[in-house]
Amino acid sequence: MACATCQSGSPNGCQNNGHCATGGCNKMNTYDWLAQYDYEDPTGTDIVEISFKKGARKEFFRNHQHSPAQTRDMVVVDTGTGFDVGVVSLTGELVRLQMKKKRVKEQTITNPVVRVANDRDIERLNEYRALEKASHGQRKSDYRFTGH
Repeated sequence: MACATCQSGSPNGCQNNGHCATGGCNKMNTYDWLAQYDYEDPTGTDIVEISFKKGARKEFFRNHQHSPAQTRDMVVVDTGTGFDVGVVSLTGELVRLQMKKKRVKEQTITNPVVRVANDRDIERLNEYRALEKASHGQRKSDYRFTGH
């Protein structure tokens, strides 16, 4: 049986027929079910959860009030050691619940979302991922060649 977000009758993913709302197949997937409703959080929070490398890593960041990022937006963030591009996976009250689950205090989150990613940011991300994949393949061949 398909959920409301699956058009084809079966979810996307790794053929396990699960995680259809996120399209991924890892244990860190989350679904922002409040994003589909016209819901305004009266207490509001400026913290968002950002997912990197298709959900392999997630962190919390402060969202700017003058250009707020929404769920599923690609954003550029300041990680403290540089900049990275990720996807907003959670916003609003669900972020507070996730922080409570992971035992993260709101005062410890200082790194900001810089801006919503533009086309050039996404191009550069894809270029670096391709270089990363190529260098990883090169390391494997070097490892095999040395006989280890």
